[in-house]
Amino acid sequence: MSVLFKKEWLEASRSYKLLWFPVVFMFLGIVQPLSSYYLPQILELAGGLPEGVNITLPQLTAEDVLASTVTNQFDQLGLLVIVIGMMGIVVSDKDNGMLTFILTRNASLGEYLVGKWIGQAAIVAGAVATGMLIAALYTSYLYSFLPLSRIAAGLGVYYIWCLFMVTLTLLMGSLLSRSSGVAVVSLFVLIFMKVATALGSGFQIMNPAHLTNHAVHIMISGSALPHFMTTVAVTLLLIVVFLFLSHFYLSRKELPAS
Repeated sequence: MSVLFKKEWLEASRSYKLLWFPVVFMFLGIVQPLSSYYLPQILELAGGLPEGVNITLPQLTAEDVLASTVTNQFDQLGLLVIVIGMMGIVVSDKDNGMLTFILTRNASLGEYLVGKWIGQAAIVAGAVATGMLIAALYTSYLYSFLPLSRIAAGLGVYYIWCLFMVTLTLLMGSLLSRSSGVAVVSLFVLIFMKVATALGSGFQIMNPAHLTNHAVHIMISGSALPHFMTTVAVTLLLIVVFLFLSHFYLSRKELPAS
């Protein structure tokens, strides 16, 4: 496992994923606080509103800005970045023969999948945490200080949703043979789940995408929405099922013949 984990870390380093992943999320964390705070000045520099149009901009709080960072930046552009960054993690190993090479050595398919999952999950954790830290610093400086306990708790909940994204992309990489197909199918499923969050609260307890709403509510009020533990349990169960399905499919298609 340690060797497989080091392999993932080396590949991420050589592809500069350890650099550009955190940088992208840092940028996403900066954009929302700055654009919200300086929106009046931006409108003024752009020539102001058309004559006869009068719009009163809402007075945003620090909680509102940080919540918007999660929902408007991390959960939209960030979702896209995670899928694109992970879409080739299994496909490339299948194409260049690395998966077959690993499985002919003293390593099992389960160890390969778990090592890859832990490696990618660690990269995403570092990137999301860095972006959230930058967002919290800018928000606290421009608006007001936010309790670190609430930010950390909300980030932890949101990270479970990120783990679901990583695992789904890993599953699609096991099932499909092209990175582009992995990206398209994964994005379709994840965006559909995000859109489905508008269908009503009763359905959302079974929807992993609803964890974003829980995370935002924790950051704003310090408490989660109803049925929080049910949504977490369903999400964790799906992660385990997806890993099992990845193992089951690859064991039928990729294991070397004895």
